[in-house]
Amino acid sequence: MFFGPDFGTTAFFNNCTCAVIKPHAVAAGHAGKIIDAILEEGFEISAMQMFNLDKPTAEEFLEIYRGVLPEYIPITEQMTTGPCIVLEVR
Repeated sequence: MFFGPDFGTTAFFNNCTCAVIKPHAVAAGHAGKIIDAILEEGFEISAMQMFNLDKPTAEEFLEIYRGVLPEYIPITEQMTTGPCIVLEVR
């Protein structure tokens, strides 16, 4: 879904996890502090890209939480309110 081959990427796609800095944190100017905290804990950020998610994409990305989290709908709606930053963390 993220870091597709169409854009060229530094992503490894192995021994990693996907981290998302949500739109409210980006809008509040906290992205740098969040990235610094990840790096200070000794993790590597091997890929990073900013995305604006539409509702169908946000729902697809968070599909695993449908029926599990009562906050599923508000979370998917919140993910579409502005840009989010997606990181491959190793």
